[in-house]
Amino acid sequence: MFRHLLYPFLPYRSFAVPILVLSAIVVPCWLVFRLYRRRTSGQRLSFQREILLLTFVLYLSGLAAVTLEPNRPSRMVAETMVRFELRPSLASLTCSSASLPSGSTAQGFCRRNARGNFVLFIPLGLLLPLVWRRLRFWTGIQIAIALSCGIELLQFLSMAWGSYRTADVNDVVLNVLGAGLGLGLWSLLRIREVIRPAVRRA
Repeated sequence: MFRHLLYPFLPYRSFAVPILVLSAIVVPCWLVFRLYRRRTSGQRLSFQREILLLTFVLYLSGLAAVTLEPNRPSRMVAETMVRFELRPSLASLTCSSASLPSGSTAQGFCRRNARGNFVLFIPLGLLLPLVWRRLRFWTGIQIAIALSCGIELLQFLSMAWGSYRTADVNDVVLNVLGAGLGLGLWSLLRIREVIRPAVRRA
């Protein structure tokens, strides 16, 4: 049963090493920065708040490792990849394009990419309201759009050193949908917390 739960994540296991390496660099730097901030500001830091911020930093480092690591797929997949796409396409979002035959390696790669882009930004939608408590839903969406567009721009620039990363507006759409789901789930949880005490008092 445990194997079946892990099966959907197996195609992404190649990202484990880059995530661990980048986290091993980022986390000590972050801890040193926070200790320095405590000494210079003289303010008492909240342990709960520090854990939350560290979790957010770990997520961002993992996001950078997954999205910016040079990608070199098989030649068959690389030949079907569009390096720069500015037009949203339902066929590209659902991987039902005529250029992706059913059951082909290219279609499998497309589906893993689409699923990954959607799921990758769900934690962002959950963590943003925790880090910034007064964050509004649409502000969170704007942050997700800016972050996703920045990633796509860096992926486009990475072509200069031979990476097969693509700059695709469809990835931005999937990222924002994932972040929107995370923000929506957090909003529902907050509404439930507000309603429950009111019901009990009634």
